[in-house]
Amino acid sequence: MKRTSLQNVVVIALLLCLGAGTLSAYVLLSPTRRWASDPNVIVDNRGIPSISDGDLGRTRTRNAIVSTNAWNGAGSGTLLTAAVGSVGAFSLGDGRPMLNFRNPFGTCSGNCLAATYTGYYTGSTIYDADIVTNYNGFAWASAGESCSSEIYVEGVMVHEVGHLLGLGHSGVAGATMAPTVAYCSNAPATTEADDEAGVNFLY
Repeated sequence: MKRTSLQNVVVIALLLCLGAGTLSAYVLLSPTRRWASDPNVIVDNRGIPSISDGDLGRTRTRNAIVSTNAWNGAGSGTLLTAAVGSVGAFSLGDGRPMLNFRNPFGTCSGNCLAATYTGYYTGSTIYDADIVTNYNGFAWASAGESCSSEIYVEGVMVHEVGHLLGLGHSGVAGATMAPTVAYCSNAPATTEADDEAGVNFLY
């Protein structure tokens, strides 16, 4: 779950409590779990209406989450693939990871930007994780347009994919997995050393 940092808020981290290592502050989901094979994330082809980059942010989001500046370049090789497609059959626990630009269950509201359902695993193996977005609660932008007081979709979704891969919220300021982001900051779209240490521990 990613929240805006310009509001006075207590961050609630669901299912995230196991710290790892003494030299890093990365946090793993508890219990620790990972995918057995690279997940293919379906990115909602409806995009976000407030994004005016000509594509409603869908292609830039897809490109950001598979970028070598993000998880696929963190040192463990390719960790996921993604394609823009329909999320019309969006269902939790069905083994098809999806990034939904809508919020069909109403679980992400207020100052929640996006949330990832991470509770689908057997033993230590993840078999599904799905992302929802509070697209009506904020003005969104992509790196393909100017930003005045919007939230960049790429950084938020790279953060949420970190949860999908098995990471919790980091205590390291500036890390992709830090639980807050400033308006017009796309810094979370590029993973940092702490994020990479966490994902390399898992994979």
